[in-house]
Amino acid sequence: MLFTSGNYFIFLAAVFFVYWLLARWRLARVCFLLAASYYFYALWNPKFLALLFLLSTFDFLNALGIHKAPRPALRKLLLSLSVLVNVGALFTFKYFNFFSASLTDLLKKVGWHSSLPMFESLVLPLGLSFIAFRSLSYVIDVYRGTIEPTRRYLDYLTFVAFFPTIIAGPLARARDLLPQFQTRPVVSNEEGAQGLFLILLGLVKKIAIADFLANNLVDRVFDQPQLYSSVETLCAIYGYALQIYCDFSGYTDIAIGSALLLGFKLPANFNSPYRAVSLRDFWRRWHITLSNWLFDYVFVSFGGLRQRRLNLYRNLILTFLIGGLWHGAAWTFVIWGALHGLGLSANHAWGSLRRRWRLKPQQTWWSKGLAMLATFHFVCLTWIVFRAESWSHTTEILRRLGAMQFSAANLALPVLSILLAGYLTHWMPNIAFARIRSAWSWLPSPAQAALIISVALGLYYLAGAEAQFIYGNF
Repeated sequence: MLFTSGNYFIFLAAVFFVYWLLARWRLARVCFLLAASYYFYALWNPKFLALLFLLSTFDFLNALGIHKAPRPALRKLLLSLSVLVNVGALFTFKYFNFFSASLTDLLKKVGWHSSLPMFESLVLPLGLSFIAFRSLSYVIDVYRGTIEPTRRYLDYLTFVAFFPTIIAGPLARARDLLPQFQTRPVVSNEEGAQGLFLILLGLVKKIAIADFLANNLVDRVFDQPQLYSSVETLCAIYGYALQIYCDFSGYTDIAIGSALLLGFKLPANFNSPYRAVSLRDFWRRWHITLSNWLFDYVFVSFGGLRQRRLNLYRNLILTFLIGGLWHGAAWTFVIWGALHGLGLSANHAWGSLRRRWRLKPQQTWWSKGLAMLATFHFVCLTWIVFRAESWSHTTEILRRLGAMQFSAANLALPVLSILLAGYLTHWMPNIAFARIRSAWSWLPSPAQAALIISVALGLYYLAGAEAQFIYGNF
């Protein structure tokens, strides 16, 4: 049940009305929200509810054990068990076949022709990466002493399975979300209007931009790059950069808006990432909750910023290798992560040299524009690797890009219009977007309802072939 389907909004409306009827009774509303979240997850594959339940239960009990453990060695052992269980589940379902096939190919190259075992029927549980990271962060926070473990078992099960976040985040932390289950929810008229606005905005991003570009430009070029010119290939690369942003940020907007209608405030996950003036700035704006997760639980565990500069670069590269692999079981994702790790290392090295030479950062509009342009094109270059099915596919795209063919026969006016409109609105000043949100809140309810119905009908007729949600695979 994708967030862009009609069934989801029927489900959300039903949850909304029943939840607010039960809002005054804490236990009743938590139990209902847990049941609704488990139902939402079971619609995909009910047998994986057992995995969701077992991971949540294990980490809940283990966190209590860590908190009560009298010796540091025992606390570390219990933490290791949680890491083993969560990462082990990820490895089994997501990476076992990938590493087995890769190792088999390597052994064949050195003369060993036996094949390692593969689980051909293995299916990746929906949202497992987000579930494991969310639950594991809670256990690590309890181990570090940054939060007290909750003793409300049902609250914790609901926190892990909360339906707006279970498929693709945001990666809300326990310290932010768990307290919200304990207090009686309240939603003002303005917050309700903002929730509807975010849902509507997310639908426009996902259907009118991401799916439209995928169906009419990006998939065609990336599936058969040899049929397209350099200009068409470049537009497809720009199109994919916009598609993946609108696909994921649109889904996030719907998730945040859905949660807001139920009285829950989720953290922001995007902040105009293609306006970044450096790669460090990009990762402060792109998938913010994952970036913070990787920094707090991976980069810091490797030593973070507190060691020698060469160790800093090593830690950055290792962190983004893990971040790349988190996105999918393929070497293209590993290469994508390595490129970003190297780019961030270069970014840090330049910052260090600038401080050593006492160079002041340029604040002119043209220097910021050039920095934004360079950052955007580096990110677009790495998106090629991210989108390609293999390294040979990546090189084929790059060859078409460098072929110096300037035909634009396959670039229809509607596609170019959506591409241009998408980037213009992305680079729109923040104050303009804030005024649009304020104008929406100012509209009376009948006008909001009429606008929602009009946009929904437009999106219904605009939607073509069903496009997959990109981050649903991760």
